[in-house]
Amino acid sequence: MRILRGLSSKSLPCGCLAGVYQTYGGDVVAIIDAKSTGCMSQSHMNGKVVPTVDVPRPATATVDPGLS
Repeated sequence: MRILRGLSSKSLPCGCLAGVYQTYGGDVVAIIDAKSTGCMSQSHMNGKVVPTVDVPRPATATVDPGLS
């Protein structure tokens, strides 16, 4: 897998830091960039791909209709 660009990074509930990247094939993957010292997950290792469902999505902004 070849990484095209970084899209964002997210702090996981366990404290690990995951980077979200786009591959040259167009897929979006999450990779553990830094494992937390308190993380108990055996699957969280630096450089390992984790399911993107484990990565929290950013909150979406809401528009106040009274401001438009």
